[in-house]
Amino acid sequence: MSFKFTLYIPKDCKDSEGVKKTWEVLRKIGSLYNIKINKQIINKEKEWELKSQILWFLAVYKRIKIKQTRKAKSLYPQLVIFAGNKPFSFYPQSYGKDEITIEQFLEGLLKGNVCCLHDKEELEKHLSQSRRETEI
Repeated sequence: MSFKFTLYIPKDCKDSEGVKKTWEVLRKIGSLYNIKINKQIINKEKEWELKSQILWFLAVYKRIKIKQTRKAKSLYPQLVIFAGNKPFSFYPQSYGKDEITIEQFLEGLLKGNVCCLHDKEELEKHLSQSRRETEI
């Protein structure tokens, strides 16, 4: 099973330093683990589609919260992990008081660690397999 990472960036955040840094680290992860990396700038309509078609299902199924602004319920940048063509997880993710940011997840991967609040073993298995394939 191959993984694909897509960084969804709300239009008003696209030029922020945090997003630029995240994108650079994400590109390193892509080459390190042989993972296809995508970036999509999203407007309000696309944000709604992302929530309704991917994030809500994963949030309920995996029991993790979607990080969004309080008043407008707008999304922060979201990293969605696809296994094959199916959504597998997303970051940032939180459950109760535990939270893992996109940056924490990516920095962990650079060090060979997987930070995840669900299905960690499955994610570790597939990522270590991807990494071995790049070393051959």
